[in-house]
Amino acid sequence: MIRTATEQDLDSILKIERLSFEVPWSLRSFRKALQKIFLVENEVAGFLIAECCHCRCNMATIKKLGVHPEQRRTGIGKDLLDMGLTILMDRGIELVKLNVESSRNPAIRLYTTFGFRITHSSFCNTAISFAMDSNASTFYTMELKINQKNTFSPHLPLNENPKLNFNGILPPFEAEGQDGAIWDEIIW
Repeated sequence: MIRTATEQDLDSILKIERLSFEVPWSLRSFRKALQKIFLVENEVAGFLIAECCHCRCNMATIKKLGVHPEQRRTGIGKDLLDMGLTILMDRGIELVKLNVESSRNPAIRLYTTFGFRITHSSFCNTAISFAMDSNASTFYTMELKINQKNTFSPHLPLNENPKLNFNGILPPFEAEGQDGAIWDEIIW
């Protein structure tokens, strides 16, 4: 079941974060995210974070997908990614990008099954090291083009999917970037 996260979920989310990423996000970052859309899978076995930009290109970036190591390869990451892409598509997003460390083959395979394609690779540098393992020398940028016919994954419409358990309507959050682009952040 996918549901909205609560303050009580943060300890479990931080545990997954610390087990999944060498440089974890802070409690403050996750607490701030509770004011936005924040969904978790199952008994807080995983989470996904994405950010949208509705400027010129209707693009989104998946910032993180974390699943507890003991729950990996059980379909939780797939369910979170499917739900995340469904919400992004429902918001009119046409292009989704993400960065993944080149050493994370299971994650790359997951993204590829949804239609993501590697568009380029880069050496890890200081500007992105906060989000990447410092041991990884390269990362891939992957992209997925979404059309409104939803070719990325077969699924039921958002309101007809029995696996989903939303606690009310998901509120939008928008902020204007320095370049005038309108971003909204979605955290699952």
